Amino acid sequence: MPSKNMQAARAWLPALAGMTCLGLGAGLIGLFGFFVEPLSQEFGVGVATLNIAPVALLLVPGIIAPLVGRLVDVWPIRRMILGGSALALLSLLAISFSSSLLQAGIGFLCFSIGITFYGPVVINGLMVKLYPGQEGRALAIAALGISIASMTLPPAMGAALQIVEWREALAVMSIVLLAIVWLWVLLGIPADAGAVADSPQAKVDREIYRRAEFWMVGITVALTLNVMVILTICYPPLLASRGFTAVEAGLFLAVGGAGGALGKLTVAVLADKLRPHTRWFAAAILLVKLVGLILLLMTDVTYLIVVSVAMMGFSGGAFLPMHPYLNSRYFKADIIGQVNGAQGPLFLPLGLVGAPLAGYVFDQTGSYTLVLVGLALILLLAILSVLALPRSRF
Repeated sequence: MPSKNMQAARAWLPALAGMTCLGLGAGLIGLFGFFVEPLSQEFGVGVATLNIAPVALLLVPGIIAPLVGRLVDVWPIRRMILGGSALALLSLLAISFSSSLLQAGIGFLCFSIGITFYGPVVINGLMVKLYPGQEGRALAIAALGISIASMTLPPAMGAALQIVEWREALAVMSIVLLAIVWLWVLLGIPADAGAVADSPQAKVDREIYRRAEFWMVGITVALTLNVMVILTICYPPLLASRGFTAVEAGLFLAVGGAGGALGKLTVAVLADKLRPHTRWFAAAILLVKLVGLILLLMTDVTYLIVVSVAMMGFSGGAFLPMHPYLNSRYFKADIIGQVNGAQGPLFLPLGLVGAPLAGYVFDQTGSYTLVLVGLALILLLAILSVLALPRSRF
């Protein structure tokens, strides 16, 4: 008979499978930069043209997230993940054989659709359904996949591109990663995972849209995640404007990545223990980011910038699993996919205008000072929004 320790270890296989899915799904986005120059040379287009592609990674999930969220509550989730990962990674394989920029663009669009079906909306919904009472730990374990991917995949891809051409590197990566994802999913995620909502779909939709918690959590998370995205884009030129080299900027970002992993581990340890105080826990995480941002605004001393980036990385990593965890405190597990997905479009307005607006401010002023001030005010608004949440229901 299996020991209790072995049974406990097996109980967390779905969370580890979720970690693999997020790492080899959303975690692949960080590899885009490796292929910009090769694609530019291959198809004779400018880098600015190719940089339009990542917009699909924001637009596509934002547009189809409500649909995907509904499916999480009524379809077998394992089938969704297997299908989504096959579409995403085989699309990358197709890109490696593309003979025109149009073919590559269609492949990237299919990739964007595919990763949505094994991305945060699906994986977070699965974690909430499978781990009642331990959602915080499960969500944080799954989110660790993105941190691990950010620390391991870029060096591996950089080394591969030193040996083979971009087409071969992309083809091999897509096949290997698809095999890894399918193996983990088939071994770790139950075939019947996923609950069917009792209420008619339209009735559930009307219910969640009428609840203030839906909007308050969605707005809080939208503000916070967009601040994270804008900061990520601004870091390199901001640090360059303060006299740091590209290598030093990379080291600063590595510190932020390590801080993010620590933040997720902190959520894994504390979130479920602080269930009655979830909104205060979330506000404290955001406050760490706000303090780090203010420190970055006020100093150009190297060790203080390291502290600042570490604080913001810690907070950013910790807050990623807090979105579904906050929702799980106010909505039942059988509709959690719909709730997470329906909040997706809230991320679009600021996400689409934030980065271009930050670039415009820099072009006009030669500094990111006003951008950082604006981001600090947005974070303050997010803190006030999460503190205004009512006492959790579950």
